[in-house]
Amino acid sequence: MIDRADLETLWLLGDPVSHSLSPLIQNTAIQRMGLKIVYLASRVAADNLEQVVRALPALGAVGANVTVPHKLRAFEICDRLSDRAQTMKAVNTLHFRNGEIFGDNTDGVGWWNSLTGQFSYRFSKAVVIGAGGASRAICHTLATRQIPNLVLLNRTAEKAHQLRDELPAGFEVKIAGLESFEEHLEPNTLVVQTTSVGLKGEFSPVKLPETWPEGCCLSELIYGRKTALMKKVVALGGRAQDGLGMLCGQAAESLSLWTGRPLTEVPVDEMMRAAQQRLL
Repeated sequence: MIDRADLETLWLLGDPVSHSLSPLIQNTAIQRMGLKIVYLASRVAADNLEQVVRALPALGAVGANVTVPHKLRAFEICDRLSDRAQTMKAVNTLHFRNGEIFGDNTDGVGWWNSLTGQFSYRFSKAVVIGAGGASRAICHTLATRQIPNLVLLNRTAEKAHQLRDELPAGFEVKIAGLESFEEHLEPNTLVVQTTSVGLKGEFSPVKLPETWPEGCCLSELIYGRKTALMKKVVALGGRAQDGLGMLCGQAAESLSLWTGRPLTEVPVDEMMRAAQQRLL
């Protein structure tokens, strides 16, 4: 039996954190890999974030995940940043090394790995619903993955324009309202739903057409329930995935960063099974 005092620690920092599956999936992977680490969660208020982050290394912490609502503030705290964190201006992973706080963002790559692991289509277009923090990670990732063009749908145009201005020059982005969803659907379109609509009740952020185009797929970032949008897409004969793959994908990327182990050694499938079992 490992003495708990000998364990290094990893942390989830957010507000709230009691609902999070991150401790479950990370500790599942950690135990499977035989690491002397334990992953813990702490609710941290926004005005205490920097103080907590700077205190963690002295307490034996290797790193931390940062979740809502702290990703933008964490970006400002870091001494050094990965290229993708610099691009997204948001951080979800902190690594304490050589007396510095290194910040990374694994949300986008975690989502992309889960997407390509499930869907083998070659998408010619992406339609992203929402322009918040999750959408930022998705859009920046799409901009580097050779998706020819993007349609960004949002309730308010101003927020969508702000996000478009952050994306790399030369990446074609069209902005439209949610009501125009149907006109932007065509064969081989990837639809990504990034808003919180669907967390409760049977609401869909967009109205679906009577037929679902061939090769179109839905990536819904909400996990833990089949949203109304997912149900409707599947009923029309389309394919859909929820956000559990993204959750486990970004977690695996973070664990690889902290431990120096290649991603292939992180048991993502076991993380997924543990999460699915908890959600039953």
